[in-house]
Amino acid sequence: MPYLTVAGLAQAKAAVDALLEDLGLSAYVFAVEPREGAWAVIVECATESGWQRAEVQASHELLVAGLGDSEARDALLAQWRPHLAACKAD
Repeated sequence: MPYLTVAGLAQAKAAVDALLEDLGLSAYVFAVEPREGAWAVIVECATESGWQRAEVQASHELLVAGLGDSEARDALLAQWRPHLAACKAD
């Protein structure tokens, strides 16, 4: 995995944080797990009845592209939104 470096993981975490902020979630924690192919993004977020855990996926390239490319960002948000629909938003 060419992106399995401290810098590569930091880029992915920054991208995920920005994407989750774009979704307007009121309370969440997340982890990014490098895997072969698509990386796992595990999100725990507040819901009306407590907390939920959801796992979504994206390649490192798409995550990092989402920081500056609105098309990549929109694609990721569209893919993740259904999985995080129960999360409370601001």
